[in-house]
Amino acid sequence: MDVAHTHVCGIDVHKKSVSVCLLIGVFDTNRPKKLQKPFDTTVAGLKQLAEWLDDHEIELTVMESTGQYWRPVWTVLAQHSSTTLRLVNPQHIKSIPGRKTDIKDAQWIAELSRCGLIRPSYVPDIKTIELRESTRLKKRITQHQTVVKNEIHNILERSNIKLASFINDIFGVAGSKFIELLMNGEVVTMEKVQSIMSKRMKASSEEIYESLQGILSMNDRMLISIQYHLYEVYQEEIASLEAQIQHQMIVDQELHDRLMEIPGIGAGTAAVILAEIGNNVDSFESEMALASWTGLCPGSYESGGKTYGSRTTRGNPHIKSALAQSAITAKKCKDTYLSAWCYRLQSRTSKAKANIALAHKLLRIIYQMIKTGDHFDERKLKGWRFQRNHPA
Repeated sequence: MDVAHTHVCGIDVHKKSVSVCLLIGVFDTNRPKKLQKPFDTTVAGLKQLAEWLDDHEIELTVMESTGQYWRPVWTVLAQHSSTTLRLVNPQHIKSIPGRKTDIKDAQWIAELSRCGLIRPSYVPDIKTIELRESTRLKKRITQHQTVVKNEIHNILERSNIKLASFINDIFGVAGSKFIELLMNGEVVTMEKVQSIMSKRMKASSEEIYESLQGILSMNDRMLISIQYHLYEVYQEEIASLEAQIQHQMIVDQELHDRLMEIPGIGAGTAAVILAEIGNNVDSFESEMALASWTGLCPGSYESGGKTYGSRTTRGNPHIKSALAQSAITAKKCKDTYLSAWCYRLQSRTSKAKANIALAHKLLRIIYQMIKTGDHFDERKLKGWRFQRNHPA
């Protein structure tokens, strides 16, 4: 097999240590010199590893993306070594049998790297990584907050308090006041209900009053107080994260605003796009490569000339879910080409497949806008026939 690199290093990463294997040899040899050595994952140990790599003039270092354990190894080596770093998916490495021990895992990574058989994973710059961590934490906290809100709904329902049946959002201004009224154990009177009522509420004060006549036990009152406190804490943290994300996107604010020109793309989704893809697409050779990495590219399972399935690949779950939600929103936008295109596709396939196809189209639009720096132009989506028949 042809040799692509003469000085390579394979690293198998663990929590307390890393197993390192070096392969050094000229292009025309099948028996390169092999050096193996373990290192601690402390800062001092990783600095020793960086010095050891430079002493042996290692040109390429490859490691697996094992949880979050690879992050400090990558950071220290990037700062203290001149070697080129590459990150690979463990599934691509461990799918080949016969490599059971850590030393052999590191050696196998080095051998594949020496022959140029490693497909590197996308690792963005540090600013994009920090923005990615902020947007992902916001998503997790929002999910936790949703769980808390559902718990409050459950407590009210089992207490026969039907407030949610007459108020769309019980966590709004008026709804929160009603919940505080119940938590404090105050007697619900028509006067108190009328003082809290908002002009925008469709329900009458009599309906709200009747909906609050359930029985809230002392235990449920305590539970709902705890849950509502958690809701307020999550609300404050989400607001702090939104401010942090806005600060992190100052440099790319122009790109963020251009992405919001696409139907269905809001401020939150545009932030997720910048966090997951970054402000350039140079790491992806084409929009199809980006679709494959995202998980919006249809799979292919054929045998004997028959197609047995075309499920989308796993991909990046964060941007995949964000674009899937944006596709649903874009579909609801009236008098747009994307909405009409999705409905035409839905007429001959399932609703779910049409939505994913629209998410795929949105991703291709995003790729071109980031690559070219252009604004969103719906005319470009309609093809040359439409542009010929409807000149600007």
